[in-house]
Amino acid sequence: MVPTSTMIGIIATFLIAVGTPVVLLIFFKRRFNISLKVLLFGMLTFFLFVSILEQIAHGYFLLGNATTKKWFENPWLYMLYGGLMAGLFEETGRFIVMKFALKKFREWKDGLSFGLGHGGFEAISLIGLNSIMMIVYSIMINNGSFDSIMIDDQMRAAMAPIKEQLTTGPSYLIWLGGLERLSAIAIHLGLSVLVLYAITSKKWIYYPLAIVIHALFDFPAALYQTGTITNIFVVEFIILLFAIGAIYWVVKSRKLFKQIIVKE
Repeated sequence: MVPTSTMIGIIATFLIAVGTPVVLLIFFKRRFNISLKVLLFGMLTFFLFVSILEQIAHGYFLLGNATTKKWFENPWLYMLYGGLMAGLFEETGRFIVMKFALKKFREWKDGLSFGLGHGGFEAISLIGLNSIMMIVYSIMINNGSFDSIMIDDQMRAAMAPIKEQLTTGPSYLIWLGGLERLSAIAIHLGLSVLVLYAITSKKWIYYPLAIVIHALFDFPAALYQTGTITNIFVVEFIILLFAIGAIYWVVKSRKLFKQIIVKE
């Protein structure tokens, strides 16, 4: 049976992953009149550069190329690869789309809109949809129909870990997934504003800085995946610190954009 606490955690995670982008959209639209066009481009950027292009690269380096596949069995090399690839694809995607497709959108609020589209789409498509599947699986486990979908050894190998996680895994891990989305969205807002500031101010150093920052907050998660870091709370605390820094930057950067407008 799936414990009630786990079910509640899954539902809460779904509400956070889906509800947070919606609430922020309403707030930013009313407070700053953000552009829905920029929001849409932020969503499309995540889909193209992360869901497609980055996955193609991972398919080659982690699966298709025997040499690099062997290299990245080392947890520290895997950490560097995973963090830098995420930073390179996501921040380059932001840079290209903002600079060439959104030439008329250079205000501080456009960074907010783009970041919300990027981070919100990630939260909904990855965590929101996964939460729906976990709710369905939980209901199937509790009514006894889950085992009926394990029709062969391949399906059994894929689904058995999910059943074990839902039935015996600690429920706080589910809650942490939802709370991590709050931090991730804040970080996406901060990085989007940072890349836009690089373009608007023509201080190009902020573009590679965004790549490095993105890689740094991904490093702990990569080490946790490889078992090098075993305490999930350490990982979440580090991500939370990055989120706090991102929020501070977003608030303070508004004056910098106003100064650019004044100079122009």
